[in-house]
Amino acid sequence: MNHERTSRDAQAAILLRMAASREALLVANRAPPAVPVVRGQTRSTVASVVTSLAEAPRVTLLLALCVGAIVLGPRRTVGIVGRSGITAWLGRAARKAITQDV
Repeated sequence: MNHERTSRDAQAAILLRMAASREALLVANRAPPAVPVVRGQTRSTVASVVTSLAEAPRVTLLLALCVGAIVLGPRRTVGIVGRSGITAWLGRAARKAITQDV
């Protein structure tokens, strides 16, 4: 009987901890309060273009290609991009083959 009572006490303690951690998780995941929006404030077109470019995928690659073409010249940039692209493709294929075999 004593063993059954300790088991129930332990189970009750675990359930209390679970309830407390669930409550803490709900509080942590609750949405932040709404922030008032100031109307009439607009971004410049340059800022919006930069923001949209930063959020687009592979923007770093495209910007690097453009800067490389300007600084190094188009012919040299194409050669560098070709070698880098082949290296990346081979590395990705090898990684894929290794992970599929394991």
